[in-house]
Amino acid sequence: MIELKKLDLWNDMWNGALDLADEICSPEFTIYFGRDASTHNGDDITGPTQLKTFVRDFRASMNNDLEFSLVRNFVDPSTDFAVSLWNLRIGQDRVVGGIDVFEFDDADRIRKVYSVTGQRGIAE
Repeated sequence: MIELKKLDLWNDMWNGALDLADEICSPEFTIYFGRDASTHNGDDITGPTQLKTFVRDFRASMNNDLEFSLVRNFVDPSTDFAVSLWNLRIGQDRVVGGIDVFEFDDADRIRKVYSVTGQRGIAE
């Protein structure tokens, strides 16, 4: 059964607790971002180690002045999928929202993520 805790830890990982990727992600981990792939190399990520490097570099590119906050998780225990809604504060003046769709492996580790960032925050 998919644990909501893994989705909470995913959010914590994006907030800088990078080593959580080793705990929550499958060795076969991949991610697909729904934004222009010419602006990043995220779609090339394979495995937790590359994910940690990507998140570290992304945070550094924003001078670490960002914070992800969870809006809501949706989990159907009868499937291997879950959805997370989140907001991202960038600096003091900008908030955007996003949605992540997760696919899990047999050990309930995150195997694949489809991630889309919007233009405005998600109402909580």
